[in-house]
Amino acid sequence: MPFSTGIRSLFIIGLLCACPIIRGQAYFTAQDTLCINDSVIIDNQSREAGTYFWNFCSGNLAYDPAGENLGNAGGLNGPAFIDFAGDEGNYYAFITNHLDPSITRYSYGNDFLSVPDAINMGRFGTAIPAHVQGIQVVQDGDSWYVFVVGGQREESRLVRLDFGSSLSNNAPLATNLGNIGDLDYPVDLYIDNIDGEWIGFTVNKNTNTLTRLTFPGGLENPPLGTNLGNPANFQSPCGILPVFEQGAWYIFVSNYDSHEISRLDFGYSLLNEPAGVSIGDSRYLQNPFDLTIVRDCERTYGFVLNRFNDIVRLEFNNGLGADPVFTSLGEAGGFYNPQGISDIFRVGDNLYAFVANIDNSTITRLYFEGCDNAIPSSSTERDPPTVRYNEPGTYNINLVIDEGLPQQENYCMNVVVLDSAHVNLGKDTLVPAGSSVVLSPDTVYTGYLWSTGSAEQEIEVYDAGIYTITVTNEYGCQASDDIEVILDIGIPNFLTPNGDGFNDTWSIPFLYNKPDAEIRVFDRFGNLLIYYSAGEGEWDGTSAGNPLPVGTYWYVIEVPGISKAYKGSVSIKR
Repeated sequence: MPFSTGIRSLFIIGLLCACPIIRGQAYFTAQDTLCINDSVIIDNQSREAGTYFWNFCSGNLAYDPAGENLGNAGGLNGPAFIDFAGDEGNYYAFITNHLDPSITRYSYGNDFLSVPDAINMGRFGTAIPAHVQGIQVVQDGDSWYVFVVGGQREESRLVRLDFGSSLSNNAPLATNLGNIGDLDYPVDLYIDNIDGEWIGFTVNKNTNTLTRLTFPGGLENPPLGTNLGNPANFQSPCGILPVFEQGAWYIFVSNYDSHEISRLDFGYSLLNEPAGVSIGDSRYLQNPFDLTIVRDCERTYGFVLNRFNDIVRLEFNNGLGADPVFTSLGEAGGFYNPQGISDIFRVGDNLYAFVANIDNSTITRLYFEGCDNAIPSSSTERDPPTVRYNEPGTYNINLVIDEGLPQQENYCMNVVVLDSAHVNLGKDTLVPAGSSVVLSPDTVYTGYLWSTGSAEQEIEVYDAGIYTITVTNEYGCQASDDIEVILDIGIPNFLTPNGDGFNDTWSIPFLYNKPDAEIRVFDRFGNLLIYYSAGEGEWDGTSAGNPLPVGTYWYVIEVPGISKAYKGSVSIKR
């Protein structure tokens, strides 16, 4: 399907647009960097719409995909490349079968994730070449076309299937457009409308060359072909993808034999002569075959299929003109010699791509799931509530307005959530009266601030009380913890009121200088037996003048200047 942005990207059920956003259409602002549990305040500046759907933790290409092998729904025989399109609310995939050769159409109805109806549409006489490879579905006005390349040597060709006004047409008109632009085993194919002109590209695996196609007057006319030679030391080129970024065109090509990606720099126009460089990394790329590049939520990613069962992610953190970061994602979903990868598209909160496994005639579906780390996870309000994230990471906030209608628009932005500081002062501590204790957090941080006003790593305290520390980590995120210092005032745990002169009263020397301290003693049922102040003397084990029986009693002592009451048990013995 054509994308005027120049990136075969994010074909969505209800297209998730990668094109520049015009403020006042679908648009919002929010903090782009924050800490765990900080509030994200979103300012919706979109045009008025009938419906709004926000997802605060949608599928994210920065994370590893999951995958499942969907098998063969029918009609596949060595599937090589796959392309999708939506037509009047229904969705289709067209797949080249390398071994037949033939074309298979999958019809999904209005649910792209359903089991498709499969029809092998055959070879259209002899129009589809042996060794068929790349395929592209495009719409020009009211007409749908499927273009196919393949063939070796003199049999190499470009084929056009004219479906008329509907992709459900079971009898499209096939036209062999011949060998245009010195084709020799053309593999991948790209055709798009760029500034009102249809332009296509394919790579020739046998001759290590690039062919450019132009379609004067529209896709119904025979194209002109120009072989641009080998501008980047191609070695068995296979996958191809033009991309436009900040006024410049690039074409990325995967090289099967040299285990690298070539980048062609075209400048402002794809009609220019390109300069080529290698951005390969053989530590990750092993016989790369097809690739896709997508701009998703302010960031650009590439995905490359290694022919022998794994997929590699490219992160263009510094723009397409700089080398990407490579990450191997392994065998994500039952690959069996994968060859062609589809565009990436969104359904609901998740992102999907399909992979053609040529050697066992199956299709693998990759998916990048949304997460449950946002509170709330979604909203249908025009002005959404504040959002919090409970784990560090990079999250996508995605807005869809007027979903499912012709005027549907989307906007997305990244939010980076940084790890909070974590601090632990330990358990409350008991300190003998007259001594001190040193308080210190469990880790060294870039900033400290104690409730005493100190900014030192550790403090020495002599008084009882609650001490709080607020720390700042290297990201600027803060956390707090507190600890209570309790003075051990030497409370005896028994008394023996028998008149022998030893422990006849409950004596607490620390309270001699605290006459306003209040002491309460209770029985095991919680009944108050005695209440007195320290200035009134010491308890002799009586209540209302009557001796209490031997047993265990409970006390609460409140001392002025000490925030926490002392609680415990005291026993009467004889």
